[in-house]
Amino acid sequence: MMRCWVEIENQNGCYTGSIHHGNRIFIRPLPKLRLGLDEKILIKGRPCRLGDLVQVLLAHKPQEPDTIFDERGQLEIGRYLYQQIFDDIHPSRLKLDSDDQVDLRIVTDDEHIARLPWVLLAHKGTFLSTSDWSVSLARTCYVKNCTLPPSPRMLVIAPEPVGMPGTRAESHLEMLDYQLSPYDYRLSLGDHIQVAHTWEQYCQLLQEFKTHIVYYYGHGVGNLDRSRLVFATGRQQRRVEKPIADFAQCLRELEEPPRLVYLNCCSGDAGGFLGAGWQLGNFIAAVITNRTVAHTNTAQAQALALWQSILLDGLPPHLAMTRIRSRLVDLGLSFSDAQWLTPVIHCHYADWKSTPPQRVDPLKHDPHWHLKLNRVKQFGIVSYETQQMLREQRPRSMAYVWYGQKGQGVDLFHWRLTVELREHLATHAHFLQINPDWPMDLYDPDRSFSDMMCDAFQREFVKFDVRSLKDIPDCIRAYTRGARGRQTLVYVRHQPVRSKLVMNPRTLCTYLQWWDREFVPLLKDRFYALLTVSFVVDNSARFHKVVEPYLYDLEFSNTICRLLDEMERLGKKDLLDFLQAHKIRLPRRHKDRILQEILEYTNGHYELTISALKRLVSRALDTIEGKAVVQEQTDEFDY
Repeated sequence: MMRCWVEIENQNGCYTGSIHHGNRIFIRPLPKLRLGLDEKILIKGRPCRLGDLVQVLLAHKPQEPDTIFDERGQLEIGRYLYQQIFDDIHPSRLKLDSDDQVDLRIVTDDEHIARLPWVLLAHKGTFLSTSDWSVSLARTCYVKNCTLPPSPRMLVIAPEPVGMPGTRAESHLEMLDYQLSPYDYRLSLGDHIQVAHTWEQYCQLLQEFKTHIVYYYGHGVGNLDRSRLVFATGRQQRRVEKPIADFAQCLRELEEPPRLVYLNCCSGDAGGFLGAGWQLGNFIAAVITNRTVAHTNTAQAQALALWQSILLDGLPPHLAMTRIRSRLVDLGLSFSDAQWLTPVIHCHYADWKSTPPQRVDPLKHDPHWHLKLNRVKQFGIVSYETQQMLREQRPRSMAYVWYGQKGQGVDLFHWRLTVELREHLATHAHFLQINPDWPMDLYDPDRSFSDMMCDAFQREFVKFDVRSLKDIPDCIRAYTRGARGRQTLVYVRHQPVRSKLVMNPRTLCTYLQWWDREFVPLLKDRFYALLTVSFVVDNSARFHKVVEPYLYDLEFSNTICRLLDEMERLGKKDLLDFLQAHKIRLPRRHKDRILQEILEYTNGHYELTISALKRLVSRALDTIEGKAVVQEQTDEFDY
């Protein structure tokens, strides 16, 4: 790795700089840089002020045409910036070794320079940050080594204040847990990953949790003069905007500050001195945030890829960011949209050391083993009837409603369906998952449900303009990429209902009737649909008694609807069946005691039991399993 420092400063409105590799004896001056606000750059033959270019970038919105930051515009901006620093020198001549990766850090204390899109640095037709260059910002060349401990503690802040558009935080955190926990059981929600939903919880957990990583996933608002995070506050989850300076001050007061802060929100770095880079960079080793508006799908994909690289693969943050930019197509991104250059990284470390999980997944043949604990009866019904629908080509849709108490895996069952149906259908059918957000009001149910579904498909198919339900079949055809002969299952997966204000038995029936009358008839050719709606309730028996008559009286033309049995608490037989099915060996003499201790600790609570099993499986490979072999050879003959 070759580290290259480019220092740029403003001297009375004139920009000068220098380049070195950490040793100031060997330094190349840059006496005059044409990087001021009023400097003009030709973009597709038209002059554009650099100051105006920055404002256009900060105001960029996904899905809106942008003539400056389209493919040609990005390339011409990147070439201009490269020429200012390196003239026309070929990138290979800047390396000490042809195989070196370049860690390029733009060091500046000037707001305007920090706002320029340095990630676009390009030579000829190649963006350097998508190959073997990492491009980051820094406030100083004086840096220290940073160590991220094994199984680092992560504080996730995921506020969803009333009146703000949904961020699908619940499903995002679910994906994060499923991505990390199979490889390190401590990196799971409720263990080394704690979640704060309000400003008060954030302040409290900071003092109690001693976090190594802070991850904010939510809304941000910012422009040239401000950068703020949108929090929820109080029991009513009211909206409150907190300047990043306030957010940073809470972290600054800690005995040991976090090593990494990632603000995955809109405009987290827009405010210059008031943005995340400046407010956090003087005491946090690595700061990552978004320069402009971040689309939900893009923000989630980039974040999951980043955490994979840092926590599981052990990459330093700047190299993790380079990996993301080298895998744009895999992440569903494109150079046609400025979203790919949105994340900005501020590096204030020399060497980054971490200890990623060494053991491969203990059940590497099935990384989603922990989703398949019990629920055999419920899953069997959904899986069999869905596949039968595809075989017999009738009906057009299946709809399932289920319920359970908090912690009983109501939401995990959605994910199990996703995992297993995708596996089962891989060879003969396309599987398309859509995640609608429940509408905020149902004054006009038909319109609300139509808008909800159009918004969900628009998020999934960014390049399409989904204005009405009639546009949806074209989106589905685009997903199949013109492949003929294969069926397509559209899985509409709603987040669990946790409040009567969102959905109650009466509005559920209204929605199911709308689904059968308006949405399902859109499915033509070889398209079929699976709809799932779940409820987290306090009184399961009461819920069943109220809902069952409502559903029983409904009549559908295109849909079969089922109310599944309650997601119940787990028993010892469930655990024994699970261990046997997944070939998890325990010492014969201690098996009953171990399982009984788990159930006494969890009281059959589904999610707590999964966490306990994760620990058990991990320890089994270290100690229990080795002893079990010896004991099983002697127990039977122990007279």
